[in-house]
Amino acid sequence: MKTVLFFILSLSLQALARPEITIPSSVEISQREILRLGDIAVVSGFKEEYIGHLDSIVIRNDSRTLLLSQKLEAQEILAALREGLKNNEALKKMNPLFKVPSQVAVTFSSSAISRQEAERKILNTLKAKCPQCEFQVSVHGTPVPSSKQWFMDMSSLSTKGGFLVPVKDGTNQQIKWISGTIRVSKLTPVTTRMILQGEKLKPEDIRMEMTDVTFAKDSGLQSAEIDGKLAARMLPVGTPLWASDLKQEPAAKRGQIVKALLGDGTFEVSVYVEAQENGFIGDQIKVKNLETKKILSGTIEEKGVVRLQ
Repeated sequence: MKTVLFFILSLSLQALARPEITIPSSVEISQREILRLGDIAVVSGFKEEYIGHLDSIVIRNDSRTLLLSQKLEAQEILAALREGLKNNEALKKMNPLFKVPSQVAVTFSSSAISRQEAERKILNTLKAKCPQCEFQVSVHGTPVPSSKQWFMDMSSLSTKGGFLVPVKDGTNQQIKWISGTIRVSKLTPVTTRMILQGEKLKPEDIRMEMTDVTFAKDSGLQSAEIDGKLAARMLPVGTPLWASDLKQEPAAKRGQIVKALLGDGTFEVSVYVEAQENGFIGDQIKVKNLETKKILSGTIEEKGVVRLQ
């Protein structure tokens, strides 16, 4: 079994919660002369606005020499990183941790644009957009660019489903597209028991699981957003919860006895009345005075509290 040693380039003693740049021990690259850090790097913990700075560090000015050796030594990569970081304030500010193997096997793609390279770059951007998500990227087709000075424009990249990434040349003119699909999984609340329609959910009724949300019908939820909500439909055991599966419990229910406030900050009286309709905080509902039987209007200020008009 081949053993790969990793060299770590650290710019400071602060090693906790730092973004990381890892160079795989084997990479496929596109057919162009200049080899940049962004062509071979795999990142984690990066902010999206810093991804583009990876291309500012040149690993080799003429990558065609790799056709013979088909390898990069750690010393060459580390030297390029040190030199490149001298003039890149953005990356120095991020203070990344570099993980570089002792040797990197390099192969050129049979097509002008390497699918593997494109997938790496797309995945780096996606992880910066959603650090807590897990992605699977599949590139289906790559174009033949009109020049060697092309780049991928990630500004409109979606985080799931089918995608088209424009390939632009050095004059910033769109030429062709890279096509593919993205599958995404993220921590999603899942029911631990059968929940009946209209039943109130409690924290113990859910657990968080990594769930494929590529084709989710609406936005996911955090556990804190579920406690006390009502099920909008019957939810079998193991059902992922989406926003449309839940509804807010009314702050006042028809027939419920609620407190009614009348007055301002200097003088205020309260009386108990009967709600004549359901309503949420901010809604105006009708209430009935229990003594006079008179119907009044009021705005729900909080659960069980109405301010009379």
